[in-house]
Amino acid sequence: MDITFSHLLKANAVSQWLNHYMDYDGLALQITQLEQKRNHGVLIDEDHLLFATALDSEMDKVTAFYTQMEHTLYSKLDFLQQQMSDGSTERQMATLYTSLMDLEAYVELNRTGFTKVVTLYNQRLDKDLNINPLISGTALSSHIDRLKRTYAQWYCHDSIPLATRQLTHPTQAVEVMKGKHFSGSLTTTTTTITTTNKHQPPAIAPSFTISCCGHRVISIPTLNLRQYICFLLAVLLFIALLSIDCFGNRQENYCFALLVFAAILWATEAIPLYATSLALPFLIVLLGVMRTDSGQPMAASAASKAVFGSMFSSTIMMLLGGFALAAALGKYGIARAFATHVLSRAGTRPRWVLLAIMLVAGFLSMWISNVATPVLCFSLIEPILRTLPDDDDDDDDSVEKPKLTVTSSSPSVVGSCLILGIALASCIGGMTSPISSPQNIITVQYMDPTPGWGVWFMVALPISILSIFVCWFLLLLVYRPDRASPHLNKIQPSGNSKITRTQVAVMAITLITIGLWCAETTLASYLGSTGIVATLPLFLFFGTGILDKEDLNGFLWSVVVLAQGGMALGEAVTSSGLLQDIALRIKETVAHLDVMVILAIFSVLVLVFATFVSHTVAALIIIPIVQQVGQQLPVPHPNLLVMGAGLACSAGMGLPVSGYPNMSAIMLEDPLSGRPYLTTRDFVVTGVLTSIFCCLLVITMGYGIMFSLGY
Repeated sequence: MDITFSHLLKANAVSQWLNHYMDYDGLALQITQLEQKRNHGVLIDEDHLLFATALDSEMDKVTAFYTQMEHTLYSKLDFLQQQMSDGSTERQMATLYTSLMDLEAYVELNRTGFTKVVTLYNQRLDKDLNINPLISGTALSSHIDRLKRTYAQWYCHDSIPLATRQLTHPTQAVEVMKGKHFSGSLTTTTTTITTTNKHQPPAIAPSFTISCCGHRVISIPTLNLRQYICFLLAVLLFIALLSIDCFGNRQENYCFALLVFAAILWATEAIPLYATSLALPFLIVLLGVMRTDSGQPMAASAASKAVFGSMFSSTIMMLLGGFALAAALGKYGIARAFATHVLSRAGTRPRWVLLAIMLVAGFLSMWISNVATPVLCFSLIEPILRTLPDDDDDDDDSVEKPKLTVTSSSPSVVGSCLILGIALASCIGGMTSPISSPQNIITVQYMDPTPGWGVWFMVALPISILSIFVCWFLLLLVYRPDRASPHLNKIQPSGNSKITRTQVAVMAITLITIGLWCAETTLASYLGSTGIVATLPLFLFFGTGILDKEDLNGFLWSVVVLAQGGMALGEAVTSSGLLQDIALRIKETVAHLDVMVILAIFSVLVLVFATFVSHTVAALIIIPIVQQVGQQLPVPHPNLLVMGAGLACSAGMGLPVSGYPNMSAIMLEDPLSGRPYLTTRDFVVTGVLTSIFCCLLVITMGYGIMFSLGY
């Protein structure tokens, strides 16, 4: 039996169609039983007939489901082509494209599975069984091409490649709001441009055009115009600051200009975040902002060595180790199995299902990051979302709909409540472990000595657990999900009850790695740092074949590059003396204040920045300054201030743009109505209150715990 293909089939199956895929494991088991009978001399022709019957039955099941879905999706495409004057059609076309591609993948997976089963049967039993081609994909491919042509004609200036990119990655259309990309099994919302006249076609990708003598010289899509303007303003301000003497020192002046330039590009995302990071080493060396310990300008060769040395550190290795753990836990279904096991015991009352999914999201964020957790959790609640009626279809007048956030034309109150709960819990979960979010990785980089995992848990877990419960209470208060839908469908555990050897190995390696991270302080004389421990899962997972090259390529390398750019910039502002100069000026203002008050000031500053920009960018820009201020205090408390500010980054969750989980949630829409589950108002009503409470916990409880630990 091909265990690898069995895992591949389960991992790539569309969750709603699980019961309609071929029973690969069952057919493979029958072949094994036939082989055993042959070896014992009890195999008869009737056994082969029974296998052939089972094989035909599975093929009929797959063909029948394909035919049904084919008819449904083709009819939907015909209907949408007749409704192209409706601006909402763009979202529905993207949704339909995803369904067609899922159906195409369904055919390929089953075709591969049947081929493998027949090959296995022939090899083990010395037979020459042949099967007819499962399904012809010609008609399906032609309909996919028809959808692309229609979409390109209406929305992409007849550009098929552009239409393919937008349909394949629909979340790219919301880059104007926030440049982070997510993928998941739920429908994603795209930005739609419509006209007010229903009898006219919708406006298609409007552009800003410059013409000369009647000829078009340049045409810039309006959707990208803001990015172009922000980038141009950043460059102009950068050039202006290079010529202004703000600090009385060339290295500090140039480094300040570079810091402002990078901050603007990161905050506005005029170019991708990681692209800004890639430009920083070049600009740091070119501008000559690095200085030696004696204060002399550093030679370019020495500066480049110092910059690149700062970009690969123990923190980066810990980040890669975290990615490896997340990849293994996800690939072999351990994270999903754990989540569904917990949710299956949550009952059917919405309040307990909500609490369970929030706790699961918070817990999984500790290990597979709060970037991947929301997508997984959203897929887990799909069976619930599919069975929830829209609010406008609810005829029960006794159900009081929450007036704060949900209108009568919104999707189900319970669906919105569950999705928002996952997003906010994932944001809170971003503070739970050193690898749970990019901002934590940056925070750890600026703490000396690096905190052990046990220390981090002692500070972060009480804050995060209390915050999740408060958020849950607020969601119940605002949405009243028990009134809207007294009972929900029960989530069933996924996967086989049998645990494989590979899953045992993955869990063992994960637990050993976490144990070593927690004992980092005790084992420092042997292992040195957490980065060295991180090489253990990387070696074991890839060395044993548990993970492969495709898994390595799937790591969030953009996050790695972003963190490396922040470290390079941190090295530059430290070496140039700019960071110390800024810290001294801030220290003069806050030195007379109590450490708790200073923590409160920086926590609120970080919270606001993280809410309106992003968690990661807030950490990149503010954490280095916080560390330097902490070192300059009469009684230094750099680790206390840095960790407190880092935790406050994850507390920012009051807007859709506040973090990866919120961005993932705001793009989800009801596939039937085409309406988004959440609006900005949903995040403001519950997210802002949760953010304030979480930040207060960091300032009070967090301060008390960190101070007692000697920070």
